[in-house]
Amino acid sequence: MIESFTIKNYMCYREETEFSFVASKKEGKKNSLPPSWYKEIGGKRILRLLICVGLNGSGKSKLFSALKYLRSLAISRPTKTSEKPIYRPFLLDNHSYNEPTELQLTYYIDEVCYKYRLKVSQDRIEEEELIVKESRPSRVYFRTYDSNTDKVQIIYGNCCDLSRNDRHDLEVNTVANSTVLSVFASLNLESQILSSNLLYFEDRISYVKKSDRSLADKLKTDDPDKDALMKKMILRLLKDVNTNICDYEVEDHIISVSEIEASGVHDSLVKALMCQFPSGLPSKTLKFIHLTSEGKQKLDSELESYGTMNIIRLLVVLFDIILGKKSTTIDEIEAGIHTKALEFILKMYLSLAKDCQLIVATHDLQLLNADFLRRDAVRLFNKNRDSGTISVKKPDYIHNTVSFFRTYYRDVAPEIDDIINQWTVFEDYEKELFGE
Repeated sequence: MIESFTIKNYMCYREETEFSFVASKKEGKKNSLPPSWYKEIGGKRILRLLICVGLNGSGKSKLFSALKYLRSLAISRPTKTSEKPIYRPFLLDNHSYNEPTELQLTYYIDEVCYKYRLKVSQDRIEEEELIVKESRPSRVYFRTYDSNTDKVQIIYGNCCDLSRNDRHDLEVNTVANSTVLSVFASLNLESQILSSNLLYFEDRISYVKKSDRSLADKLKTDDPDKDALMKKMILRLLKDVNTNICDYEVEDHIISVSEIEASGVHDSLVKALMCQFPSGLPSKTLKFIHLTSEGKQKLDSELESYGTMNIIRLLVVLFDIILGKKSTTIDEIEAGIHTKALEFILKMYLSLAKDCQLIVATHDLQLLNADFLRRDAVRLFNKNRDSGTISVKKPDYIHNTVSFFRTYYRDVAPEIDDIINQWTVFEDYEKELFGE
């Protein structure tokens, strides 16, 4: 689980910005904030859910991008030594593009705390460091660049468990555009501490993206036991959020080559598919069964509402997070989902979550009214119009008797409210569009 993530000079984050997942030890009203919100590790309460709110363009998505960027650098080794590392500095001033991007992640593996730090310029990875944060921090390795020799240097710490020969092999194979972790992954070296940290970045940090796998593929996999458990949970929740879906079926079928050709696919792709699937392209069709007073009726998934399909997609993601013990980001989690249904789903997630985390961005401010909400689990994003930089903060203390939603809604971008309240402004839009 992640304790904190720090960004500096990455896209809209010019200044050093820390995202802390440490919850307050204040409980508010008795029994109003159950411990399902956090996991206690080493005396700290690490939040299982972080909710990011702010206007469009206020940096929420860029937070998720930064975490994805750090993960990619940590585990992906470029194919060519001449390649420059991906570099995405702040570009709205006259100096940041010449300064390195700095990223730092503090996280737990089996309740042992680690800190991983990177400094990246347009030419190379300038610094990389892995530390074990126990009672006294202990370095695993520290990597720098020597401009005199044009080589990477690695200083190994006392808790590094690589052999002397393996340390030498790792150093000579680490080039300017590759992280130590990514090079370690490509070599046949033995180190429990490096292996566990590499596996953490590979398997325990994820982000929700558009997949080339359909929902049908996700609901019917090669693991029938997992599919059955998923189905049981999905159908129960669909019932609880007041849909009349009582079942679903995933049917296997074959798309013939003639069907593929008729759909207008390019000839070269048709030939490639014919070579790979001479008998036709395997496919799956998802159908939902609705129960009404007239009985059961089966409908194609294309006929279901956008919100219903997104609820199911979200549930598939959440179960993967929970079972895989992952820290995962989801942008615009509310897409098409009613506030009440979303509250229900998030509360369900918290009741099931153990060693996992969910970081979500939303424009559904009604979530701030939710009775189960921990206010210290909310992060407020704001963009400085003059500089283009982003600031992020925890909410100021607000007494439980005061509406958090109303306080935030009143204070966010009050200049927009002033404009909205002036009808003459919209008359000006009309003049711009149609002329006087």
